[in-house]
Amino acid sequence: MKPVRYIQTLGSFRLYYRSINEILAKAFGRLHMLHYPLYVTDAESLERRQQNLIDHCLHYLGDLKGKDLLEVGCGNGLNCHYIDRNRETGSITGIDLNPANLELARSVDAQSSVVFVHDNAQELATVPDGSVDVLICIESAFHYPDKFAFFRQIKRVLRPEGTFLIVDIILAPEDEGRSLWFWKKNKMLYHAKETDYQAYSSGNQLKFQSVENLTERVIRGYEGHRAWVDSARMNWMDFTLMRFFNRLQVRLNVAELQSHKQYMLFHGRHA
Repeated sequence: MKPVRYIQTLGSFRLYYRSINEILAKAFGRLHMLHYPLYVTDAESLERRQQNLIDHCLHYLGDLKGKDLLEVGCGNGLNCHYIDRNRETGSITGIDLNPANLELARSVDAQSSVVFVHDNAQELATVPDGSVDVLICIESAFHYPDKFAFFRQIKRVLRPEGTFLIVDIILAPEDEGRSLWFWKKNKMLYHAKETDYQAYSSGNQLKFQSVENLTERVIRGYEGHRAWVDSARMNWMDFTLMRFFNRLQVRLNVAELQSHKQYMLFHGRHA
């Protein structure tokens, strides 16, 4: 793994996701989900704790049999593929703005019935009115400049009895946005507050049935992270770089959640 890949994770929105996918594949021999880990028990792998988060979301969604599910901001597609393997659904569609993510998503399982489409969360131009039973958005909405427009699309595409679930990293109530402007611009960071989310929902005739703060369980999800990277998988130089990168990423993520961010789940439907 070239050091430039690690450096690129500090760069643009598109470079970050291309590089982080390559780094995870190098570390574990396969792609991993891209969201934060959720603690359930001790001594879990990164993969298991990422799956924990999807399992937690699925608990809110109930029986998916015969239902059409849309993931907005599907990334490398592993969330969709995991749901497809573990739940019986009507159909699963993942959309993403990044063509490189979609290419990876389509390559994971050639036999899968999951469909991946290029689209913008604020427009959902490829999604017909009232065609979705379940809409999920996992750790993607903080990239959307106009989240009110995103909620307007949720309202439009959901069927009358449809439900939506969003997991997002938001600003703590006392925070006014401390990230450097350069970091925000290049990584497309548009963090909102919980009060903003309430306005996005009510302003589009939607309502939250549940709002859950998962911050502490996500922070605990990083426990034991030093054991996640196996030295047997790579040479000494790659292993050293990987350990350093892993430690830096964990410290940055945990520091943000401990000081001025919150990891929140919002579950709702039509008002």
